[in-house]
Amino acid sequence: MSFLSKKIQVYGPETISVGDFDPTVDGCYRNVVTIPLDVKPHRMLYVKISSDIPVDVVVANSDRSSAGHKEQVREVTMGPYPTGKSDDMGILIGVFKGDKAKVTVDAWVEKE
Repeated sequence: MSFLSKKIQVYGPETISVGDFDPTVDGCYRNVVTIPLDVKPHRMLYVKISSDIPVDVVVANSDRSSAGHKEQVREVTMGPYPTGKSDDMGILIGVFKGDKAKVTVDAWVEKE
């Protein structure tokens, strides 16, 4: 990334697995994965998702409200979402019970 670039990476790109067997959680499958993000205040957040099967995606504000969501997507770039005065936000990715997905997640902020 160049010095003058407005894009600041806050997560990834990283491939995660959703829907794995996990006997420590209710139902024994991790159907929802949460990703905390450390963002900068007064920026715009973008989230890019690429999955092998359709997934549900929620971008959450620091007060746990939804900044945006998409259902049953394989490839999507979501945003821009204003970070406001927040320095943390999150991403939730989910699949239906019994499904398993490999999801590549990329998140960044840019100046407003």
